Amino acid sequence: MVGYKSSVMGEVRAFKALPVVLGVFLFFSFLPFKKNPAKEFTEVYKLIASNHLKEAEEKLKVLEEKYPGSRETKELRLILCLRKGLLEEAQSIFQSFAGPFPFEHVISIPSGKYVVVCDKREEKLYVIRGTPKGPELVDIFPCITGKREGDKLEEGDQRTPEGVYFALRWIDGKKLPPIYGYGAFVLNYPNLLDKSLRKDGHGIWIHGTNDPGRPPHSSNGCIVVRNGILKILKDYIRLKETPIVIVEGVRSSTPLEINKEKKELLDFLERWRKAWENTVKDLSPYFSLYSNRFISSFTSKELWMEYKRRITRSRRYIKVDLDGIYVVKDGRFFPFGYIYVASFNQRYISNNYRSFDHKVLYIIKEGGSWRILGEEVL
Repeated sequence: MVGYKSSVMGEVRAFKALPVVLGVFLFFSFLPFKKNPAKEFTEVYKLIASNHLKEAEEKLKVLEEKYPGSRETKELRLILCLRKGLLEEAQSIFQSFAGPFPFEHVISIPSGKYVVVCDKREEKLYVIRGTPKGPELVDIFPCITGKREGDKLEEGDQRTPEGVYFALRWIDGKKLPPIYGYGAFVLNYPNLLDKSLRKDGHGIWIHGTNDPGRPPHSSNGCIVVRNGILKILKDYIRLKETPIVIVEGVRSSTPLEINKEKKELLDFLERWRKAWENTVKDLSPYFSLYSNRFISSFTSKELWMEYKRRITRSRRYIKVDLDGIYVVKDGRFFPFGYIYVASFNQRYISNNYRSFDHKVLYIIKEGGSWRILGEEVL
């Protein structure tokens, strides 16, 4: 079915004006037809792709009679409805499939921005957009991950790391060996948290491939996608901004629980911002928001606190502004619980220093209260 699946991608962008059902269309289009002969379904798809809609309709009706209620015929019916512009019917088909969204991994996204979630087990990339009503699934793509299961621990273990990462830079394929296809996003592995866990290795990328028949789970740790998909991802991924959440398997949650966590974490960030501004008067409330497990470029929390005391002595005032706040959830469970990752644009202004950075905070819950486990600047 490789030819069928790759040809679907060629049609995807024709439906970009239909964002509500596009993600679902992509998801179903990449599922393999496990029970029924592939040839019959491929023939119908080719008719749709070549815009022979009347003939496709006739053949699809035959298949619907032959395989009543099958998932495969529903998938093709969804594609055909999209091509015809029958959105209400497409929405009805969409509702007949129960998906695992909303994901518990996506808490808050700025409106119009994106988060990419990689499911290593199913080898899928989910693109989720922030809207005023909350996260919205907009695209799903197939991908290839590491040859071995589990989280990456060391150089050469052929595992794809799990956690929250950011693309630091883009390398055009013309500057790379052919194996990388159209190009590559270089991820910030190992990040601050990875280093604290003594994980090593390097060169974890999201890159293309010139081999359309490349088998599943065949990378040495990178996330591999077809060149056409990588070109689309370039529209979604912003360097040092878009969170890439890599999990062993996606988990669902309820809007109620997600909104509860969102409110708590955004409130916590506001408390942290205000406490930082108030450090010219009192550092204690600011320090209380940091975990005793706090990790940074300093060898201990005590040394970091001493550094903060020293530089704050020369500050007459501090103004901190945050915008473009993302909050996502690491899929791994640690002895102290889950890690939430907040990232945002941070503007710091004082009487003798100013900066503009993209800050990343690793946040955990200790004793029922939120605390910062680590922080870094991209």
